Amino acid sequence: MRKTVGTRGRWAAIGGTLLLATPVMAQQPSVNVESYGLVVSIPDTGTAIAASAFIRLRKSQAAPDTLRLDLVDMTVDSVCELRVQGCARLPFRYDGRSLALAGAGTGPRGIRVFYRGTPSDGLIISTNVRGRRVAFADNWPERARFWVPTVDHPFDKATVRVFVSAPKNWRIVANGKRGAVSWSESHPIPTYTMVIGAGEFAVSTHRPVINGRDTIPIEVWTYAEDSAFADSVPFRRATEIVEVMQRLIGPFPYEKLAHVQSSTKFGGMENSSAIFYAEKPYIERRMGEGVVRHETAHQWFGDAVTERDWPHLWLSEGFATYFDGVIAAALDGDLTLATHMKKSAEDYFASDVTDRPIVDSGFAADPIKLLNANSYPKGAWVLHMLRGLMGDSAFFRGLRTYYRTYRDSTATSEDFQHVMDKAAKADFGWFFHQWLYQPGYPQLDVTWRYDAGAGRVDVGITQRQKPEWGLFRLPALTLEFRGADGATMRREVVVTGAGRETLARVDVPFAPVEVRVDPDGKLLLKVIAIDRR
Repeated sequence: MRKTVGTRGRWAAIGGTLLLATPVMAQQPSVNVESYGLVVSIPDTGTAIAASAFIRLRKSQAAPDTLRLDLVDMTVDSVCELRVQGCARLPFRYDGRSLALAGAGTGPRGIRVFYRGTPSDGLIISTNVRGRRVAFADNWPERARFWVPTVDHPFDKATVRVFVSAPKNWRIVANGKRGAVSWSESHPIPTYTMVIGAGEFAVSTHRPVINGRDTIPIEVWTYAEDSAFADSVPFRRATEIVEVMQRLIGPFPYEKLAHVQSSTKFGGMENSSAIFYAEKPYIERRMGEGVVRHETAHQWFGDAVTERDWPHLWLSEGFATYFDGVIAAALDGDLTLATHMKKSAEDYFASDVTDRPIVDSGFAADPIKLLNANSYPKGAWVLHMLRGLMGDSAFFRGLRTYYRTYRDSTATSEDFQHVMDKAAKADFGWFFHQWLYQPGYPQLDVTWRYDAGAGRVDVGITQRQKPEWGLFRLPALTLEFRGADGATMRREVVVTGAGRETLARVDVPFAPVEVRVDPDGKLLLKVIAIDRR
């Protein structure tokens, strides 16, 4: 997901109040939703829908007798269990936020819920910026529950099939492959990416991606007035972006990719195989390719491999932020990645979350607060620094293994660390601890003195960041020595992090007049002073 509030780099929620509830799965670890089947009728006028949801469950022997589903502010008419003989009614209790179904039993189950009402969030039926009526789902983080009975938490992924009845002349887009009367996503996806979009669209087709015998259609769905702009500017290289990710990570994980102009709260929302983008940037002709790179990268990281719980959101947003720059570098040259990372560092340094760690359990109950500079630019920097530590070969080998291992499933930061440790044949526990679980970043005060007789420079490096941030280990801090005649020399020194002060002695075959620290900007740090003694 890409958030934009005026300009890129502000990490705030956009619009509205998100009503969150405690995920029911926290109380039902032995329940797994395997699939959802949704039937939704969108009226010609008004905002009240009539719907039913078929939910297939797998339950262990330890499953509770009463199943609870998230559903907010709807009217539930009936619930039944599908059996060979038909649909047997189930008793239920509904308090406006949770649907409790008694007599759950064990093993595979098919439950159908018939309900209706006006969704107060999640499914937005309104008038778009072009003055026409539209309907869009917008589920992140736990807003699917406002229009679908779900286990509304990222670690319970499921397949989904959708049937939508809509006004005449509307076109429907949803997750997965389009059939004669429905859309069907055969890969398990998180509820926050299960969506429908409905309205009057112009649909253009871009060059498909070919994976052996599989052909992945690439489509752009827009309001008619914005189609030419979309095809020629932000989505000009939509196919090439997918192909870069395939070369670096692995096959595209879904049956198609639709880029959809929509009424989302966010600049972009990575719904699996049907990405939604805010409509206003199209209208103002300011939408660029960056958001397309970001949301496309999410199809691999966030959608196919999903964070198991909200504190690990950087596994989604940090990855997408980094691969925005990586894809740009593959298409336009390495300088674009350097520029991207410099801007990411500036965004993080200027943020109000430097006193908090990336993996932040304090915000687990309110995921919207995790849409911040820790999850996005700092998360991207974790990957960038890990790449520098491991080298390109081991780094991308590890990412490909991580993707293959957890595709269509969920992962934690610890899972990611274990995969990368194995790829590097090293223990990076110290690295992940300091960058994911400590707040802040190194702030270095550097002094240096040239000893002409010894032909060396004595460099003192002191970490001046807040004590509560802790100390940082920097195993390869680059120092660049510059002479008056233009001579330069670089050496890497080790900052162990065992104490605040590090002394490095470096042999230099000329008298330097200047010392630079991390001259290529490879590390997330600030040099607050460099003084010659």
